[in-house]
Amino acid sequence: MTRAAVAVLFSEEGHEAARGFLGVPSLAWQVLNLGCFIALLWFLLRKPAVAFFGSRKTAVAAALAKADEDRGRAEALAKELAARLESIQTELANLKSAVKHDAEAEHAALLVKSQADADQILARTRADLDNRVRAARAELTAYAGDLSVELARELLKKNVTAGDEKRLLSEGIASLSGAAKA
Repeated sequence: MTRAAVAVLFSEEGHEAARGFLGVPSLAWQVLNLGCFIALLWFLLRKPAVAFFGSRKTAVAAALAKADEDRGRAEALAKELAARLESIQTELANLKSAVKHDAEAEHAALLVKSQADADQILARTRADLDNRVRAARAELTAYAGDLSVELARELLKKNVTAGDEKRLLSEGIASLSGAAKA
């Protein structure tokens, strides 16, 4: 087909469209058709649409009421939790104070007990040292006595002769016999 033929074909259709049906322009038929369609939709869908939108409105109102109720409960719960948190913080501060006080009292008691233990250990150590000093003195006294006896024996061995021994023996016998007679 040529361009001219296509142009003639469209021009005839355009001319026929402008003429319309039964002498009424096609634009009027289209508007009338649209109006009938809308009226038919209105007639058929009015009751279901009213029911749908009514139930939808009711559902939205119920959801809003539930949301308000939930928000109220959430605010009350938030206040309760804030009060609990504040009481927990107060209780924690009190516990810290009590623990600190108990620790200080325990520390003081431990210091007193440690001092008492140290005093007791010191007293036992002093008593032990005193006992050891007495034992050492007794040992030194015994050693000095033994040493003096040994020295006296050596001196007697050096200085006493056989004649001195006889004379001392006879004097001892005489004093014993005089004591026996008396």
